[in-house]
Amino acid sequence: MNIRTAILDLLERSGCAFTTKELARALHMPKQGDPYQCLKSVLRALQQEGLVERCDGRKWRAATEEKFVEGILRVGTGGRVYVHPLDAPDSPIAVPRARSFEAREGDRVRLRILRRRGREEAEIAAFLPETPRTAVGTVQLARGQAFVVPDGRQQQLDIRLPRSRLGGALDGDKVVVRLGEPSADGVTPAEVLELLGKAGDLHVEMRAIARKYGLTASFPPEVEREAAEAPATIPPEEYERRLDLRDDVCFTIDPEDAKDFDDAVSIGRDVEGNYRIGVHIADVSFYVPAGGAVDREARRRGTSVYLVGGVFPMLPERLSNDLCCLHEGEDRLAYSVLLTVTPRGAVRDYAFRKSVIRSRKRFTYDEVERIIEQERGAFASEIAEMHAIASVLTRKRFREGSIDFSVPETGFVLDENGRPLEIYVKPRLRSMRLIEEFMLLANRTVAGAVRAMGERGAELPFLYRVHDLPDPEKVRELVDFIRHCGIDVRLDPASSKSFQRMIESIAGREDEAVIQDVTIRAMAKAVYSEKNIGHFGLGFSMYTHFTSPIRRYPDLVVHRLLYDYQRGVRRPRGGAAAIADIARLSSERERLAVEAERESVRLMQAEYLRSRVGEVYDGVVSGVTSYGIYVELVPVPAEGLVHIRTMGDDYRYDAVKKELVGRFSRRRYRLGDTVRVQVVRADVAERRIDFLLVE
Repeated sequence: MNIRTAILDLLERSGCAFTTKELARALHMPKQGDPYQCLKSVLRALQQEGLVERCDGRKWRAATEEKFVEGILRVGTGGRVYVHPLDAPDSPIAVPRARSFEAREGDRVRLRILRRRGREEAEIAAFLPETPRTAVGTVQLARGQAFVVPDGRQQQLDIRLPRSRLGGALDGDKVVVRLGEPSADGVTPAEVLELLGKAGDLHVEMRAIARKYGLTASFPPEVEREAAEAPATIPPEEYERRLDLRDDVCFTIDPEDAKDFDDAVSIGRDVEGNYRIGVHIADVSFYVPAGGAVDREARRRGTSVYLVGGVFPMLPERLSNDLCCLHEGEDRLAYSVLLTVTPRGAVRDYAFRKSVIRSRKRFTYDEVERIIEQERGAFASEIAEMHAIASVLTRKRFREGSIDFSVPETGFVLDENGRPLEIYVKPRLRSMRLIEEFMLLANRTVAGAVRAMGERGAELPFLYRVHDLPDPEKVRELVDFIRHCGIDVRLDPASSKSFQRMIESIAGREDEAVIQDVTIRAMAKAVYSEKNIGHFGLGFSMYTHFTSPIRRYPDLVVHRLLYDYQRGVRRPRGGAAAIADIARLSSERERLAVEAERESVRLMQAEYLRSRVGEVYDGVVSGVTSYGIYVELVPVPAEGLVHIRTMGDDYRYDAVKKELVGRFSRRRYRLGDTVRVQVVRADVAERRIDFLLVE
């Protein structure tokens, strides 16, 4: 070991500070002469490199670069601990178990990260407020003791229930428990807060998902009181001070089962042949004053959450489904984005006006799709104009770098008891693309306008929707996989256009959906941020969310900011720090909402296949792991696992090619392969489906 390495190892291993002579003694070196002068020379060089530093004027210690990150703690397979940063939830940081200090699944923590010699070490520095101290699980009675087996990622907890705190729960019941402080041997005491019912029952399990993610359809009394005090009719003075657009032909286009209509659209032409597009968004800010009870609750919830068969709204029903909802034939307050767009899709002019509108029609996507197809029906000419310019905007957007991911969405047909009768993939309709383009245009225009309002190059505090560049290492792995699929591809991690060219090149292939899915996994996730870094997936230099204030809190905040800046108010309520807090909290609530919605889909898929155990389906390999292959059924959109122990050979996992290879048969299974499988298990309580391969 050379002297340089010996010094660094001693300083880092001991964690102590040494004088030069103390270092010489510890390294068994003389305290004078050439070796001692060499030691001092190496120390000075290490100091210049930033690897060691002085302390107390005369001592040396290992240099540390310290930073702090706030995030949510998650426990993965094998009990591995990770913290998902609030501002980058898809870049988890591993934490050694010894440095997690009894942190538990779902804890909100402050992480200290020390960087030594190019390596990062993390430890829990503090526990933050809003840390959940509950768990959802199933009661097990064994050997005279009561346990709770937690659902999902909390499964590493050893939860014990005193018999006096069972709250009437029996073996096999699903419960919500309050967790106590774990003992020295790792046992976590608990008491039952709520008895949900028998584990495995569909409705009990759906309630368990809601409790697990802290979802509730009811609101605190003060919130309901404030919502009830909102004026039932539009005050006369609002008609006076707003732009009256009630004579304009505007209408809503939403899913069949939608309850909250927060956007309406209109179209016309000017004398030069340009399109006059109106995007009219419910003016929720009129009914929800900043800092009030409704506002505080909406901020806490962050978003409405749509589980299969039900919704947990961000706002009380009187607002979300009544006063703020753009009902057909009723006067409603709106914040309108009025755009002049050339036939080639360029925005020539825009304006933002508080308005009063009256929707002429509540359309569903299917109704508008039929009108586009048949070229007749209510407001057919307006819809034809909208479809024409939306098509232009779509092509223009893709040319400029937007990536056309067509992510399939699962739909369900439910019976009167809420049980799934049918599962299907929702079609991608032209009517959906129409609304999507109008909303993208409005959101992008708002972000650009606020950016332009800054004076002398100074940006105004704002809430952006951002999407970071993909990680170069993940892109390299993606390229290797795509080339393994037989496609010569070049992807630039800094160019969304290169990804769009790749997506276009795989159109129509049998493995198109699998390649898109793997590509999406290589991407960063979009989040909210007070800092504008652009939106990589859309290819936009700036973007925000403005068009859904009934169901997304950031949109409500953007409405307030835009209106303030239009009136010359340059310092928003709470300043830039408040916007940063809203961005972090909203991103976290959005992530939890997505997790809850996905879990409810898995639950319904398991419920649907529970009565179909033994049936055989065609499928596509959607995931390959060291323990088996995941298969997506066709045409039933449900995914399950074929475990490696059932595959009839000694299969080995090739991580580079992402495939399983049979030791004796040399049979290979990789992403995109078509297989035939039999349903052998559908466990509602575990949201798990197991398959067997059928030759």
